[in-house]
Amino acid sequence: MSAWSLGFTLGAAVVVVVAALLIGILLVARKIAGLAATALAVAAEIEKATNPIWAIGTANGTFEDIVRTVASVDRRVSSLADVLEGKGGAK
Repeated sequence: MSAWSLGFTLGAAVVVVVAALLIGILLVARKIAGLAATALAVAAEIEKATNPIWAIGTANGTFEDIVRTVASVDRRVSSLADVLEGKGGAK
């Protein structure tokens, strides 16, 4: 085998190996793109499912307002009851 033949054979082998590696990289990249799309879809579902958790802060604020209102009503009713029972300072 001459040096030229050996060079062409080695060059062809290198081209085949590089082509195989590039095809492998391309297939892996496509697989990653598919998995990324799936991950984004799942992330959207997770976001949708966890939105009620973020509403807890609003619910807690509303609950605190209700508690303050009930406490105020309780104080006023107690004061009125005291007046009606004759315990209050009103004459």
